[in-house]
Amino acid sequence: MLGELICNISQHSDGKYGYIFSQCLSHKEKCINICIADDGISVFGSYVKARRYLDIIDSNEMEALRLANEGYSTKDLPESENRGFGISTTKRMLVEGLKGDFFMLSGSAFHRHDVNGSDYVKLPDMMNWMGTIVLMRIPIDVPQNFNYMEYVIR
Repeated sequence: MLGELICNISQHSDGKYGYIFSQCLSHKEKCINICIADDGISVFGSYVKARRYLDIIDSNEMEALRLANEGYSTKDLPESENRGFGISTTKRMLVEGLKGDFFMLSGSAFHRHDVNGSDYVKLPDMMNWMGTIVLMRIPIDVPQNFNYMEYVIR
């Protein structure tokens, strides 16, 4: 799960810095929080730079965030049919399999996905992160029926 999100920094962000933070909340919350962030061009900026899906996203950062979370890659690699599924597969494994939480902030768009559902929000103009932040809340107690192979793309 972490490898895909960390690789996205070097492959897509054009940022100068990448950050990884973690926190173990073992008593009350019983989870591990992992935050991965960069100071790059944002998800929207990555689509614009790659000149991909511009007809869909137009100037809408929230729409770009939705596309990235649904598996629409900025890479033009027809021979690599599984490209672009890293975020969506990671998120599915975390939320559906492990019963965790996934949050993503990029530019002025925010996405939340947890066991209660999924939302995309356009934030006010004064709330803007130049880059991308991903927060994963991973439960310490793994569900007994969890099998990571169900989430591996073959």
